[in-house]
Amino acid sequence: MSQVVAININKDPLDEASVWIAKLDKGLSDTEVAELKGWLKLSHKHVESFIKLAEFWDKMESLSQLSELFPHKPQPSFNKKRPVLAWAASVMIASLLSLGLWFKSDVWWTGSATQVVQFNHDYVTQVGEQANFVLLDNTKLVLNTNSSVTVTYTDTQRVVELLRGEMHVTVAHNKHKPLSVYAGSNIMQAAGTAFNVQLDHDKVELIVTDGKVLVADITSLPTAPLELKNVYLSKESFTVSKGQKAQLKASDTIIIGSNEGKLASDLAWQQGNIIFRGESLGEAMQEISRYTNYQFDFSDEDIKRLKIAGRFKTSDINNLLMSLESNFAVAYERTSQNRIRLSKKPSSD
Repeated sequence: MSQVVAININKDPLDEASVWIAKLDKGLSDTEVAELKGWLKLSHKHVESFIKLAEFWDKMESLSQLSELFPHKPQPSFNKKRPVLAWAASVMIASLLSLGLWFKSDVWWTGSATQVVQFNHDYVTQVGEQANFVLLDNTKLVLNTNSSVTVTYTDTQRVVELLRGEMHVTVAHNKHKPLSVYAGSNIMQAAGTAFNVQLDHDKVELIVTDGKVLVADITSLPTAPLELKNVYLSKESFTVSKGQKAQLKASDTIIIGSNEGKLASDLAWQQGNIIFRGESLGEAMQEISRYTNYQFDFSDEDIKRLKIAGRFKTSDINNLLMSLESNFAVAYERTSQNRIRLSKKPSSD
């Protein structure tokens, strides 16, 4: 499992500045202070981007570590009344290109966006990988295997678009800037709570692990996300509370579970585990395929319907196969590099 904090692979000054602000918030080592000073001296655009983000994230006082570069509290060099800064415009274009088609269609073609994009980045995991990310406002994002999200922060809202896979988010509290997760045709919104979202084609499941989350469908919005003047979902929206699991469908969200043990199984992936509680072998191996490059075949329908239970490591396919053989009499055969055939283990008689 990798641990990644606020990564940025682009060389845009704003992207690099966002990384430095995140590091500054945690405290810089002497080496990092020297590196930051060197980066600031390279270009006035670096300084401008750095100061603007420091003010946006209320980190101006932290600049005391760089007193010789900023002998007085830095003053922003832009007029707050200007609706779009040059640097924000370029980031907004990048944001619109990276967001999903629904996001960009209205905003890109009409050019009527009303929000200034402050931060935009994609976070991705590969098959079998899980990763932790800490965003600039200390919101914590955990991605499960083979997942992809786009994070966009504007001057009025925080937007996370789940494009593929599964994520758990612990939202840094900010009642003035709600965090909205878009998945499929659904919007989930909270000001400060924690919840898990899984997207499987057009099927979306939500588990709230702390607080409560408002849920609505995309058609309830009067316009595209970056054009919204009022970014808050209605208080009359469907509410999912701590300990509840919901299946989200456009205009038809329902609570499908609140069993504590079952919910713990659904969230076990965050510890690198997968738990089965009486699922069929067919269902279980379909889930295992999410975490590996293996595909599973079955000798007949009877073996596919076999019920199994247990806790397994998502990264340890060999231990899983041996457990199936010893505990459930399931034999396995590797028929190719990435295919495994499961069958009933012959009787020892």
